[in-house]
Amino acid sequence: MLYNRGNVSSQHLGHLGLVAATIAELGIVDKIDSRIELNEIKGGIVSYGRRVAAMILNGLGFMNSRLCMTTHFFQDKPVAQLLGDEVTAEHLNDDCLGRCLDKIAEYGVTQLYAEIAFEIAQEKDILGKRMHLDTTSFSLYGEYDDAEYIEGAPMPMYGFSKDHRPDLKQVTLSLIQSGAANIPLWMETLNGNSSDKVSFHQTVARVKTFVELLNQSPSGLCFVVDAAFYTPQKLAELNNVYWITRVPAQLKEAKEWINTPNEKVCWKQLDDNYRATEQLANRYGVEQRWVLIESKHAMKRELKTLNRKIEKEYDEFDKALWHLGHKIFGCPKDAQEAMKVVLKSIKYHQVDFSIVAIEKHDGAGRPKAGAPKKVTGYRIESIISSCLDKIERKKQSMGRFILATNQKSIETLSEHEVLKQYKEQSNVESGFKFIKDNAFELSSFYLKTPSRIGALMMIMTLCLMVYNFAQYKMRKCIEENDEVLPNQVGKPVKNPTIKWVAELMHMIAVVTIITPEGTERVVTNVKKVHQRIIAYFGEQALKIYGLDPELQRVDIDYSNYKNLLHWCEV
Repeated sequence: MLYNRGNVSSQHLGHLGLVAATIAELGIVDKIDSRIELNEIKGGIVSYGRRVAAMILNGLGFMNSRLCMTTHFFQDKPVAQLLGDEVTAEHLNDDCLGRCLDKIAEYGVTQLYAEIAFEIAQEKDILGKRMHLDTTSFSLYGEYDDAEYIEGAPMPMYGFSKDHRPDLKQVTLSLIQSGAANIPLWMETLNGNSSDKVSFHQTVARVKTFVELLNQSPSGLCFVVDAAFYTPQKLAELNNVYWITRVPAQLKEAKEWINTPNEKVCWKQLDDNYRATEQLANRYGVEQRWVLIESKHAMKRELKTLNRKIEKEYDEFDKALWHLGHKIFGCPKDAQEAMKVVLKSIKYHQVDFSIVAIEKHDGAGRPKAGAPKKVTGYRIESIISSCLDKIERKKQSMGRFILATNQKSIETLSEHEVLKQYKEQSNVESGFKFIKDNAFELSSFYLKTPSRIGALMMIMTLCLMVYNFAQYKMRKCIEENDEVLPNQVGKPVKNPTIKWVAELMHMIAVVTIITPEGTERVVTNVKKVHQRIIAYFGEQALKIYGLDPELQRVDIDYSNYKNLLHWCEV
């Protein structure tokens, strides 16, 4: 038989089979379909769960393809293998996906996501006790002047832009991540002008109420939040809720403790970098522990920054004083006022100055002996020097910050654990960075209605959930089997990212051959290293890539290969 473009075609599969397998393992499709029913009488073909799965696959395709281009994205993908035989790329049009977003908004974005996320966390036994909460903003292209208020939908408004785009309206995403897999457990869509000082406490209260309704919710939940959480009026309102937060350094009590000289502090060494001390406190009617942390690494960084500031300030004021010294004033008061302006912003230096009268003889020519001189003006003579006391006091506070918690038992939550949990707050920031990555193409967007904006933000969060769980599962399998994978420079590592795995598998394709006997699909370019990765994701992944379901692992002797290229060609 002669093969040509009419009976042979290829479609790009790459890492998308791993994403589809993870979606199936988490049961996202079934969980959504059980809550949002498809009306087949009105012509529904693709279930809402599969529509969400399609948007997740698009979002995690890392192909710079926006979610509004989902139909185009699937034109060269094996849709049947990823979503089921009943789904085609033509089914996933704008109307299909738009109606899905409307249904999600109608059900309730936060409610739907929380029900799915907590159910998954319980099934996979990854529901942690520490809830890391933070917010970020997303810029919107569009005026939205006629947008009506819809309950539960985020309203596009101008506000403090964390994207540094104050010219654009925005909406805010509030996110909680937790557990060993660091998956998002809770997401809320907020108005563009929402304030963390208000929204943090409202979110904590809502999550606590939701968790109490779960039959298997963990006891002793503790929320880890940034300094905006530490507000006088709100802390006392959160009863029976544990929290860890950073104390704002502007507070008078915090300033005094941070600036305490070392000889007056009884430090406890936590590790090579950190040391701490703590005290019980009663602030705003809430019994709590304050833990003063000092970091050597932070101290070195801040010291370098301080030295640069001191040098810069010296250069600026030395130049300003030079120009001031060459200026003639009409009276001492004018000279005093000019010096006040210069000294107003000085921090780390002091200036000794005097105002000197300028005397000259009247008239032209050589003056007579004993002729009196006349004061014609005044000038400033000054000497600038470092203010060592101020600099030393500043150095005393370097590398220090205060963490507060209302968990008063040191046995339950030690100083080291308080610090560890607060440092893990960066996981949420990493999640935001992932969502806003250019490859994800969702840092800014345009949709017709605020309700669809909120629903799309839920899809974005589901993408983060699938990504984090897939990465967690892969790394766990690598650790349990004492194996490695190649990194970008060909060296074996135990903690590869899913984004790098996507690059590693980008050549995998599905070749479709049509013959008189039928249609045959073959997955090509699957190397041994790919087989090992695919095996980590279980039977469904092996099936998608056309591998033996009995395949457990692939042995590779990578010691004889010096670089990634040779390793991946095995």
